[in-house]
Amino acid sequence: MILAAGLGTRLGALGAATPKILIDVGGRPLLARHLDYLAAMGVDRVVINLHHHADQVEAYITSHNAPVEVTCVREVSLLGTAGGVRNALDELTPGPLLVIYGDVLFPDPVDVMLEQHRSTDAAATIAVHGAASTTGKGVVEVAGSGRVLRFVEKGGKTDGPALINSGIYVLNESVLDGVAGGGFSDFGSDIFPALLAEGKIIWSYRLPRPVIDIGTPEGLALAREVVLAGAQEVGEVGR
Repeated sequence: MILAAGLGTRLGALGAATPKILIDVGGRPLLARHLDYLAAMGVDRVVINLHHHADQVEAYITSHNAPVEVTCVREVSLLGTAGGVRNALDELTPGPLLVIYGDVLFPDPVDVMLEQHRSTDAAATIAVHGAASTTGKGVVEVAGSGRVLRFVEKGGKTDGPALINSGIYVLNESVLDGVAGGGFSDFGSDIFPALLAEGKIIWSYRLPRPVIDIGTPEGLALAREVVLAGAQEVGEVGR
């Protein structure tokens, strides 16, 4: 599932006029890159949640030949990351769910992450990457084994080098049992801390390279720069 309901407020006029998932990155909408990325890993069906300019996204999907089957689920009001997945549950295939943030550019495949999740007793596996600064980012504290110990969401009292939430999750369907239908809920601030408090296991998967958040002008400029330079091409598994 691709989470794509956000308002794009950090992008100013561009985000007000265009949903982040359709913003051009190196000559192609980010959505096209996501669908190629998922298809290259063997995914054949994708669900996308929509809210801000949902009609634009639906029109794009209708007019372009996607490499995977795409189903859109609209949200009347924003439900958060976990609430959005819970709202789309009827459209999702039973079993472990791969969830990715729609405003992030991913440089590396996560098929190994999927295999890791299936081989463990984790309720969830989350992708992380190293960052020199944590300002404005969600921090994930892990043990040496890779087991997640704690989450510090954006605005928490931490800064400096740390592991950052990359915006890619593999979730057992039971993770959504604690999410009320139709209510707002966030994975990082609500669901994952609750799972840890219940003694449930969450594993991390460290990405070889950082992801790029295109939700800020600086991040978008960086994403365009590296894609045009050929350094980071989403969908080219194994590169």
